[in-house]
Amino acid sequence: MRIKTAILDGDKNYVDRLLQYFQIHYSDKLELSVFSDPEALYESLGSQQLDLLLVDSRIRIEKDRFPSDSSFVYARLCDSPDIEELEGNPAICKYQKADILFKQILSLYADHSAQMKFRHGTSLAHILLFTSAQGGSGTSAVAAACALHMAKQGKGVCYLDLQPLGDAEQYFSAGGNATFSDAIYALKSRKSNLIMKLESTLKTDSSGVDYFAPCKNAYDMRELKDEEIGRLLQAVAQLKEYEAIIVDVSGDLDERKLWLMQEYADRIICTCDGSEAGNSKFVKLYEVLHIHEERTGKQVLHKLGLLYNRVSSRTGQQLTQIPVKMCGGIRKYEGISERALIEQIQGESAMDQILAGEQV
Repeated sequence: MRIKTAILDGDKNYVDRLLQYFQIHYSDKLELSVFSDPEALYESLGSQQLDLLLVDSRIRIEKDRFPSDSSFVYARLCDSPDIEELEGNPAICKYQKADILFKQILSLYADHSAQMKFRHGTSLAHILLFTSAQGGSGTSAVAAACALHMAKQGKGVCYLDLQPLGDAEQYFSAGGNATFSDAIYALKSRKSNLIMKLESTLKTDSSGVDYFAPCKNAYDMRELKDEEIGRLLQAVAQLKEYEAIIVDVSGDLDERKLWLMQEYADRIICTCDGSEAGNSKFVKLYEVLHIHEERTGKQVLHKLGLLYNRVSSRTGQQLTQIPVKMCGGIRKYEGISERALIEQIQGESAMDQILAGEQV
């Protein structure tokens, strides 16, 4: 589906540059017409169906000349990023990076188009769930590094941080003001086109990793219900031709994590630091999953892999008494930034072992 969009702006150089950029980068998503003369726009409205109309705030528009049966979204283009509404109409800042402007156009249309339209690609993304049985084993860094490793190989990947206090922007960065709170609102309200809203909310790191910026308020994460997370995963899997969705659910083993492992994860990567305490906690996790399988009949353990991370050469030991796939080990890095950390980890051979699911 392409959004039929018209822009009315007296700055011909601006609209010509915008048209050229959108035609090169978003021709599969936008069918764009540009006008510098209001009369030409009015005449066009009588002969074409429109989804979205953007008009520069300096141009006086006569709404009574819109066709009586028109149902397009009408918004104003303004000079300031702080203005969200003008004369009762939504407003978008025109002077910003074109890709961010596109995201805002997409979000604006999504808010006024509640029908959910899933795209059916040739394949569905695999879901790699990263977790741990202990705190401090670096699960989030490993998950982010795996996403970075895939992106550097030219593979489509989305990093989805579902931790209550998670912050994907420890590792990734991109422009724009959208956050995961916008996605949560779309999931709960059901008033917008979910696929489009998520696409407008996702950010893309310079490496190619897609991610959601952390919520404006961390409490928003507590509002997410299991059913909404399920809808989120199904929608994200159909946004693009992703090869994988990296799900980070570090923290305690609760009913939600068990449910995600059972119903959605294709592979489960559990990190452990190889310490006596860490190994003991992993064994207990394994026992819980084993009992869960016996009681529910739902198979989980065959998905499980164990990755040693932040391993000390003096105290680290590898478990040998339980039948679990080993995904290698990653040494401990110290004194570097979070981004530099995942750059280092993504180059470790363990990353390929995770993705290949190899027994070592």
